[in-house]
Amino acid sequence: MTLRYPDIFNEFTCIGSDCKDNCCKMGWDIEIDSGTLDYYRGLDTDLGRRLCESIYEEDGCYYMSQQEGCPFLSAEGLCTVQQTCGAEHISEICREHPRFYEWFGDYKEAGLGLCCEEVSRLVMTHERPILFTEKQIDEETDDMAFDSECLAAVKMLRDRLIDIAQDRGFSLLQRLVILCYAVADIHDAMQDGDCERLKKISGMLAIDGFRMEIVIQAQKDFQGQSESAKESLSWLFSGLAGMEYMGGIKERFVIDDEIIDAMLKAESSFERDYAPFEYELENVLVYFLYRYFIKCTRYDDMAEDYLFSAVYMTLALRGLFLREYAKNGVLPDKERRIYLVKEFSKEVEYDSDNMDIIYDDISCCGDTRDKLCRLCL
Repeated sequence: MTLRYPDIFNEFTCIGSDCKDNCCKMGWDIEIDSGTLDYYRGLDTDLGRRLCESIYEEDGCYYMSQQEGCPFLSAEGLCTVQQTCGAEHISEICREHPRFYEWFGDYKEAGLGLCCEEVSRLVMTHERPILFTEKQIDEETDDMAFDSECLAAVKMLRDRLIDIAQDRGFSLLQRLVILCYAVADIHDAMQDGDCERLKKISGMLAIDGFRMEIVIQAQKDFQGQSESAKESLSWLFSGLAGMEYMGGIKERFVIDDEIIDAMLKAESSFERDYAPFEYELENVLVYFLYRYFIKCTRYDDMAEDYLFSAVYMTLALRGLFLREYAKNGVLPDKERRIYLVKEFSKEVEYDSDNMDIIYDDISCCGDTRDKLCRLCL
């Protein structure tokens, strides 16, 4: 099988007890895979009995209940199951998190989820454009059905979208505009199952002059729409403020006219001061494009949602940075920016209900492209 992964993939190591936001303390119910469950049931020890007593079944799946965090976490923040039985005998999700995978026959993709603070740190401190590597691995072919021609076209197009996201000849906001203007054609081609058209779109987007034409056209389209920018910022933040959250980041999305005006007034100076660090949100944008757009191969009606949501979430994070800049007059420091990215991913990206809200906003809005572009121009 061919495995594709970003160059930071092999740099990740769980920092365990040093993590300020240990995922074992989240209170999530952790699914126990069948092999691990069989092993626990075969353990004739006190630990084995405690493990089995902590596991419950729901809809044919098995979970470890941990409302106040994993009951097998030691006082030092370490996994007693791993310490006692070895890493090979903790559940698959515990062993793999925050890694994610996609399978298409003899092709597999791997990545790292931003909900982990160590992953966010790797992404936010990686100053060079993220590169992707492929290698051969010894793994059985996946048997889930997919269209191989569509996969090839979507991969090619996604490579082009990532190339745009990393094109430092344009500002980050200009790159987001180019992506937004490409959505309609990509959506139509995916709906029609027209792989040749997807290849042609990819070819056009590769041309620097075509990218510049899009930026120039967008500047003409949205010239003098400062009041609309205010409406778009309110739309973006109100949608995020209406979501469900476990932690306290929700309050960062609650804004009023006074806060919006302060953010818009600080926009130009924020853009100047944040310019040396644009690679941070560039990498975040690449993450969203890499992780989600490939799913169009199986869900062709989601192309618009996946592409717009990548822009939406990148602008949301930029908005969080801008809000703190407007309030304090200085950029939030690197650790604070890493924290905000991690919290956003954990609370929004890793909550399917919250992501559905974003997809619904995108699908039902009618002028999503215009709203997002007004935040960029």
